[in-house]
Amino acid sequence: MATGRVLLGSLLFLSLQLGLGGNPSTPGAPVVEGTLSPEPATDMGTWKAQLSARLRRAPAGPCQLRSLALPVVELGLGYASEEMIIFRYCAGSCPRGAHTQHSLTLAWLRSQGRAHGSPCCQPTRYADVAFLDDHHRWQWLPQLSAAACGCSG
Repeated sequence: MATGRVLLGSLLFLSLQLGLGGNPSTPGAPVVEGTLSPEPATDMGTWKAQLSARLRRAPAGPCQLRSLALPVVELGLGYASEEMIIFRYCAGSCPRGAHTQHSLTLAWLRSQGRAHGSPCCQPTRYADVAFLDDHHRWQWLPQLSAAACGCSG
């Protein structure tokens, strides 16, 4: 009975992580740009090379939410797990147009040489991510993935 509940919970969680549990246009649904080779990678080196090539081909554009499918171990946080997660991040360019009082003031200070830098694309909301580690324990990582993006500065 307990095994059935764990299996059912795992399937539900997986369907939510993959965006199968609802409307794909819902905020926080996976946004996957491009695809890796349809051939399964035979080793991690091949998979990393495909991923690296995909990242180099990512088109430049406006600030937006992007996604990568990554094994948990490649997050660099010290967790031992072979599970794959969808890691969302923000990337793209931001216009220098002034939309807030802060932006207007910063633009004015930049024009006088008193402030430096440019608007940057960054998360405006975050999403938690959970996964099952190699010891069959759930790990919860709050605010790991971006859920929405915007320009600031």
